[in-house]
Amino acid sequence: MKKEKGVAAPENAIKDTHFDTQYQVVCQSFKERPKTMLQVSIETGILRANICRYIADMKEKGHIQVIRKGVCPYTRVVAGFYSTDESLFTKSYVQQLNLFDYERI
Repeated sequence: MKKEKGVAAPENAIKDTHFDTQYQVVCQSFKERPKTMLQVSIETGILRANICRYIADMKEKGHIQVIRKGVCPYTRVVAGFYSTDESLFTKSYVQQLNLFDYERI
């Protein structure tokens, strides 16, 4: 009798669901008000390393932004306060400068 290779799939599915749930909890926590990674870690019980990974993913997608820099209430060190609330995002308008004046040509 041969063992099927699909036996390990449910373990991975549970693990992926766990991280998806954590991702959603972190996203919701940052939506409440601007917070540091440590504040979210303490409030949710999610490891800061995981939160850092989720923030990197959210930054790539444009779903999170550093709203301000300030002193973390726990560490008393300057840290970034992140938010997923798009109404708090700073709008950065990047204007592409032209090296050549194409209107003359």
